[in-house]
Amino acid sequence: MSDNYVSNESGNIKISEDVISMISSISAQEIEGISMLGVSGGGLSEILTKKNAAKGVRVEIVEGEAVIDVHVTVKFGTKIRELSYAIQEHVKTAVETMAGLNVRSVNVYVDAIEIEKAPAPEKASE
Repeated sequence: MSDNYVSNESGNIKISEDVISMISSISAQEIEGISMLGVSGGGLSEILTKKNAAKGVRVEIVEGEAVIDVHVTVKFGTKIRELSYAIQEHVKTAVETMAGLNVRSVNVYVDAIEIEKAPAPEKASE
C-alpha cells in the first residue's frame, strides 16, 4: 500500500493506508447490527491485531482523498439501508477526525447475513 503524505510549514506527516484501514474497521464495527467485517472473521482479539485489523476494509488514496470499501456481514433483521448509511457516516467522520484526511467515498458492500442459531433446548430434569 502506498502512504498518505501531508506537508505543512513544520514538515511532512505520513499516514499509512493500513492506519486508515484500521480506523475504518474499528469505527464500522461500532455500528449496531454488524456481525463482522467481511464474510468470515473472528472475535475482537483478531480485529485488534495489525494483520487482521483491516479485514473486510480496503482503502485507496486518490488525489489526496480516501476511497474506502467496507465489506460487512449483517445480523438478520437489520435494516440494511439504514445500517449502510450509518457505516458511511461513522467511518467518514472517524477518518476525517482522526487522520485529518478528506474522505471521497465510503462504499458499503453487504456480503452476507448472519442468522442467529436458536438456543439448544434444555434437558428436562427427572
